[in-house]
Amino acid sequence: MNYKYIILEIEGGVATVFLNRPDVRNAMNLPMMKEIGDCFTFLSKQSDVRIILLRGKGDSFCAGADIQHMKHAGGQSTDQNRTDSQLLADLYYAVDHCPQPVVGVVHGHAFGGGFGLCNVCDITIAEEKTLFALSEVLIGIIPAIIGPYTVNKIGLSAYRALGISGERFDGHYAEKIGLVQYAVPKDQIEDIVDSTLAQLKKGSPKAQEMFKEYIRNMENLDAQDAIIAMRASEEGQEGLSAFIEKRKPSWQKD
Repeated sequence: MNYKYIILEIEGGVATVFLNRPDVRNAMNLPMMKEIGDCFTFLSKQSDVRIILLRGKGDSFCAGADIQHMKHAGGQSTDQNRTDSQLLADLYYAVDHCPQPVVGVVHGHAFGGGFGLCNVCDITIAEEKTLFALSEVLIGIIPAIIGPYTVNKIGLSAYRALGISGERFDGHYAEKIGLVQYAVPKDQIEDIVDSTLAQLKKGSPKAQEMFKEYIRNMENLDAQDAIIAMRASEEGQEGLSAFIEKRKPSWQKD
């Protein structure tokens, strides 16, 4: 697929999606939002893609939504504003509902909408000096579309404090509140990425997909039914047999 504002690379069962507007710190304009959403929708249907990495080209992961666009949108009709906002909502939905594990690799800045992207990754790895912020109140708006994802990720208390202050914080604080799982020096990033990929590849693809569905719908899905279904599934039976026989299951490739 051809994209203008992102780059998609697929190799060895791993898809890497690069945000690619480095001249504006990968700030998301409307075409870029649509491309990200379309790309994750596409990847969600690719059975040969085991894991997805989300990264940013240049000096930053993502500085949020494009300010020039938001300024222009303020003068448009309510319906046009709603259409624009829906693109952002669709983007987060597509990443959040992707059946494969999604790993964010963050550096530089993750403000506003970039902060939101961290919320919909299953695992986020950050360079320790990365600056994060729910910066919307500082420019007269609020972080509403990413709100439910943020609460699910870091809890209402942290969302409330960070959303009302707009304060910046580093990777170590992001790790403390659960926004990221690893905050490490720049020269350790690729090693952590590699070890995370290796660990994820040990898991059953169907079990990982079911787990993601379960955590999104924990209140509505029956846990016993989910376990029964996975035990009886082809991968469930293969995994149990492999454990008993002390061998690798079929989905683990050397």
